[in-house]
Amino acid sequence: MKVGVVGLSHLGIVASACLAAAGHDVLAVDGDRALVEALAAGRAPVFEPGLDALLAPGATRPRFVTDPRGLADCAAVVIAVDTPTDDDNHSDLSVLEAHVNRAGPWLPKDGVVALMSQVPVGYTRELAARLRTARPDSRARLYYWVETLVIGDAVARYRTPERIILGVPDGGGAEAVLETLVGGFGCPVFRMNYESAELTKAAINFYLATSVTYANALADLCEQVGASMQAMAPALRSDRRIGAHAYIRPSLGIAGGNLERDLVHLARLADEHGVDGRVFRFVLDASARRYEWLQRAVDTHVLAGGAPRVAVWGIAYKKNTRSTKNAVSLRLLAALAGRADVAVYDPEAELPAAVPGVTVASHALDAVKGADGLVIVTDWDEFARADVAAVRDALRRPVVIDAVGVLDPAAVRAAGIRYVGIGETA
Repeated sequence: MKVGVVGLSHLGIVASACLAAAGHDVLAVDGDRALVEALAAGRAPVFEPGLDALLAPGATRPRFVTDPRGLADCAAVVIAVDTPTDDDNHSDLSVLEAHVNRAGPWLPKDGVVALMSQVPVGYTRELAARLRTARPDSRARLYYWVETLVIGDAVARYRTPERIILGVPDGGGAEAVLETLVGGFGCPVFRMNYESAELTKAAINFYLATSVTYANALADLCEQVGASMQAMAPALRSDRRIGAHAYIRPSLGIAGGNLERDLVHLARLADEHGVDGRVFRFVLDASARRYEWLQRAVDTHVLAGGAPRVAVWGIAYKKNTRSTKNAVSLRLLAALAGRADVAVYDPEAELPAAVPGVTVASHALDAVKGADGLVIVTDWDEFARADVAAVRDALRRPVVIDAVGVLDPAAVRAAGIRYVGIGETA
């Protein structure tokens, strides 16, 4: 099938590469010439496991172009532009609108158009009306294809999704072209009206954020009564009403912007429709307060001895990404300014800007040498495999604050290091 993909941000790059790998003839369109040329040369501006192989010479790759006119010949066009958020976690739809306006005159007259960008509830129906007005000659119908992008696992999840959710006009069935396209993934397909599909995406993220709040509340109790959240979590997941893949992992709260965006949107939607939305704000507030755990831990276990040297592992907001959107690392480095010399290491992410008093190390152990404590704020697999004996020998004071639960507490303690973790007794 000839498939067009509009917008080459993170979502669009992954979508176009995976659709091409599945055997489709993919035309990937973006007006950014430098970006298009880089992708055509096999250089992706985002880090995603498995993506480089899909874009490598010799692979079945998309054709990356700046000219949208070729979209007119596609059987299906997928609009896959990332929806950025502002500092208040509100969706900024201007980038999406620009791509839609640029591609609009060239959308296929008889094909299908699927919107994959994350949008507020009600947007798809409004966009469908605008497209009909702008293109009265077109018989193409607009669908909402709920994206399954999980940064750091995007390629695997796109190629083998658990399910596909389609928002279809008036809640009916999808056209044969789209059914063929989504049927190729070999997973269940749920069809519903636009609003149900849009709300389902936000509801999934709300559930995940609530699970984080649940885990953190239990972790706080564990630390006070001598229990271990690490020991409890497998037992909780064994209950079939909770599930083996449940998001039960204490943390420093949600980050990255996507979950926060949906909670902000749901709270606003509740206000607009006279619904009690306090639960959405409660989860947001609980997440925002989680940084206090890290600050207390650093103050108590690392900074109490004066103005030391602190090692920090992790800049990205989570593993397998370079994104630092709402990353706790940036808040921690700002809080340590003037209080300690800091060496930070991350295998992929970079600091958005130079931070006074912060040295960027080229290796994990280089950051630790001579430090009065190690603080881990990103759950990279590299950190999980760290030689804890070597870490102990490199530290001036053997203290590790593992804020993401990436290390084995027993192994760390056995190496003679004081382990401080969320939900664990220090």
